[in-house]
Amino acid sequence: MKKIFLIVIFFLAMIRGSAYIATKDIISYYSPLEIIFFRFFTTGLILSIFFFKKLKKIKMLEIIFGFSAGISLFLAFSFQTYGLKFTTVSKQSFLTSLYIIMIPFIQFLFFKKKFQKIVYFSFVSILIGLFFISFQNFDSFELALNFGDFLTILCAISFAANIVLFAYINPQENEILNITIVQMIVVGILSFLFQFLFEKSSIHFELDYSLVYLIVVCTLINFTLQNLSQKYVQAHKIGLILSLESVFGTLFAIVFLDEIITLNFVIGIIFIMFGIISIQMFEK
Repeated sequence: MKKIFLIVIFFLAMIRGSAYIATKDIISYYSPLEIIFFRFFTTGLILSIFFFKKLKKIKMLEIIFGFSAGISLFLAFSFQTYGLKFTTVSKQSFLTSLYIIMIPFIQFLFFKKKFQKIVYFSFVSILIGLFFISFQNFDSFELALNFGDFLTILCAISFAANIVLFAYINPQENEILNITIVQMIVVGILSFLFQFLFEKSSIHFELDYSLVYLIVVCTLINFTLQNLSQKYVQAHKIGLILSLESVFGTLFAIVFLDEIITLNFVIGIIFIMFGIISIQMFEK
């Protein structure tokens, strides 16, 4: 069973990488909050129908966990989706993967959990990678880190906070599916409210294949299988495999969007991936 879910997680990394392409395809005529609303509220409703018997027995602690997880996930996808309006798919896919290195720092800040020396090494490697990605031309030091990249870094922090929260949830005492359903509904409601406050006073829906793909494949299937995988595969192995989403995101951007990859970007990718993989492979 463990080997099966390892393969499943690998395909989830591919799905996550493809989500950037689907989002980029519809970001011009759907607002970021509309995309988030359709993705998560629809997913929450579908999961509620299929797992209604479990949902009837939901506990207050599961609601609290779900609400907290929903806020962090809403921030993550809001920053990510808005950021994609101002940056490229390839750059965002790699900057988003920084959530892996941010997890131990959040655990230290809020839970005083000390991290190992390998974390410092990984952090330096990722900073070097960011330096290469941030500058297009070293001769004139032309800064390439734009507003969209900054939003994506905030997205990575929010993803890390979400993962840390789930790491402290006891699956023996709490039903993960109930927490996931509450999380999805909260993200949907928040995006709906903020849509009316900051975007426009209506939600429009047109049958679009990219949007349907984001809802069914990238949200419903992705999050459900990821939560189920946590019962069989260790968290650090899941993180390592899912970090491949940045590689798939870049490959999809090159193939489908004809994005141009510079030498500095490739060098930066190598340093960032080395930092991410090292912390996953070498920590005890």
